[in-house]
Amino acid sequence: MANFPFLASSDVEHVRDRVAQVFCSHRLEPTGPKRALDAWQNIAKLSRLSIGAMGYGGDAEVDPGCLETFFLAMLPYKGRAKIDIARSKVQFEANPSVGTLLSPTDPVRMDWSGDCAKMMVRIDRESLESQLSTVLDRPLREPLRFEAAMPLAGRAAAWWRFVYLLSDELEARGESDGRSATIAQLESLLLTSLLEGQPHNYTEAMRRGDGAIVPRHVRRVKLYIEEHAHEAIGIEDLVEASGVSGRALYEGFQRFCDISPMAHVRNVRMQRAREDLLSAADNVTVAQIASRWGFFEFGRFAGQYRKVYGETPSQTLRRRQGP
Repeated sequence: MANFPFLASSDVEHVRDRVAQVFCSHRLEPTGPKRALDAWQNIAKLSRLSIGAMGYGGDAEVDPGCLETFFLAMLPYKGRAKIDIARSKVQFEANPSVGTLLSPTDPVRMDWSGDCAKMMVRIDRESLESQLSTVLDRPLREPLRFEAAMPLAGRAAAWWRFVYLLSDELEARGESDGRSATIAQLESLLLTSLLEGQPHNYTEAMRRGDGAIVPRHVRRVKLYIEEHAHEAIGIEDLVEASGVSGRALYEGFQRFCDISPMAHVRNVRMQRAREDLLSAADNVTVAQIASRWGFFEFGRFAGQYRKVYGETPSQTLRRRQGP
């Protein structure tokens, strides 16, 4: 995130004040032998989240208490940080193999090692809880609270890959193009995949299928996806197109399609990518076609494509274009 510099300072008070502008008021105390910092932070602000990286450049104790208005996902790409969440009596070490997801109502204290540097994603609480409420079709009875530890395996690893994809896209496009359809699509994907992938106190409510949906509504959304697959589609768009509640839509797709609505979006886009590969001109690449349909992690796209179609995207393209 070097194209989005925000902070570079060794003055503890200045560092505290600048970081508070992005996150919240907090106590910051250098704890190393020199009791000094050499802090830096890069940050890009989008509509529902901010993404960036930072390090304190010295051992530091950080005590923000409750975050209140946002969720904060962090992943050290070097160094480590001790995480202490008082309410749930959870303590663990964050490192390049274990990320952290802090919830707004959980008081937290952190000890950063001097060499610690993290990718950080600040997610607006109202946006994420509103999206969850839409899926459940009811107001939340209690605040959304995630499991704090995010071991880099399974869906958590995939979520962080999306974070890095968004970071790369922002770096390539620059701040002036931060509202592009591609950026909006990745931003929406991060919110949806976080609710579906990281365990939280509403996970079971999302999975239960005690409601039903008229198949006509499922067909209506399928048609909408077919017509708008080239655009940035979020769960809010699908709910509006369905004419039913978010929970009914989600459960309807699980019952009648055995997948979530957003998974069906990805399936349709995969089919469109194959169609383009089969009709591509000689100068068109797999990467261009994959990006056109919202697949930015090309290795993962190739693996999924091969699983579905029995050949790699490159093989499809070569077969179309000839030797």
